[in-house]
Amino acid sequence: MPSSLPTETLCTIFEYLPPGALSQLTLVSYRFRAIAERILYTNIAILEPIPHSNPVPSRTCRCCETILQNPRLTALVKRLSVRWQTDPGPHDQYMPYVAPALWRLNRMLRVLTQLEILDISIGLVGAPITAQTILDGCRFPALRLFALCGVGRGGLRHPAHHTCSTPSIDRFLAATPSIRHLRLSDHFEPLALLASDLPALSAFRGTAIAAASLIPGRPVCCLTLTGPENVTDEELVHIARGSVRICWLDLSNISATPILLRDVSRRLPEVQLLKFKLALRHTLHHSFTGISILAGLTPVLGAFPRLSTLDLSSTPVSNMGLGSSLEEFQLCTTWARSCPSLRNVIFPSKTEWTRSPEHTWVSSTTPYYTRH
Repeated sequence: MPSSLPTETLCTIFEYLPPGALSQLTLVSYRFRAIAERILYTNIAILEPIPHSNPVPSRTCRCCETILQNPRLTALVKRLSVRWQTDPGPHDQYMPYVAPALWRLNRMLRVLTQLEILDISIGLVGAPITAQTILDGCRFPALRLFALCGVGRGGLRHPAHHTCSTPSIDRFLAATPSIRHLRLSDHFEPLALLASDLPALSAFRGTAIAAASLIPGRPVCCLTLTGPENVTDEELVHIARGSVRICWLDLSNISATPILLRDVSRRLPEVQLLKFKLALRHTLHHSFTGISILAGLTPVLGAFPRLSTLDLSSTPVSNMGLGSSLEEFQLCTTWARSCPSLRNVIFPSKTEWTRSPEHTWVSSTTPYYTRH
């Protein structure tokens, strides 16, 4: 009989069952319910389209009501992701429909004190919603990863109705010292935190202006920059003032120019992994065509003395063509002469090249042969 199986065995079996089957098992017995609920509610992920034609986030509301009506579930939830997909254009007209859901979401978050990962993306930039609308009264002593976007003014210069979200997000961050990974992709304002806040922060994803105000004095070694605005040299100076060196840098969400890369190499020379999307209109050598235009990066890469991985996979291939394996091999060889520390290259074609112990470049699609 299944009920006589050890709990560990039942857990292993239940983990392979779809959510619908797990929901049915909660009705079988108290033992089955305890196991099924632990699997169902440990990791909650809601991806919900809310177009203008149906603007009520009903799935989010049902989840909140279930948690609030069953207090035993609150200790089970460790990871929560709520992502709304809204239609483009002004978002004020959503407010009558989403306001009740935001209220329920806040009430649910107040009781989920065991959360380790919280990812909120509601897609309502420019609407009269602040971070406090969602986070007021919330405390997460075990939170390791926090992500918030789609709230506040975002990149809008002059939203029709907007209350500054900075104070509330600052208060929340200051009250959550356990955060190690922070993602504020569309926060275009400086963060006003004390030097003692967020002492364990190691990774940040956000705008340059937020990074410049956050990183000084903190052990951030992994940085992803977002936003349409240019990164200034002054911002890079502040970013370089962390308590540890930036060794992992992702610029693939902004248009990286050779000038920006030059400034990055001067301010962040310890970068070991560099990912970026090349803005081809700013390349150094317009005489090149196709993938050979990447040869213009040679002097720039030579300014990174510790660079081991170069990732160009986010650069659109439509702008330069795929190129041949021979061209990619030649580029790797050229770059390695300028940057001896380089060990891995990922091209816009998504082909990865690795430098072997014999100092030969081998692609992920090329068999690797050695002579003994």
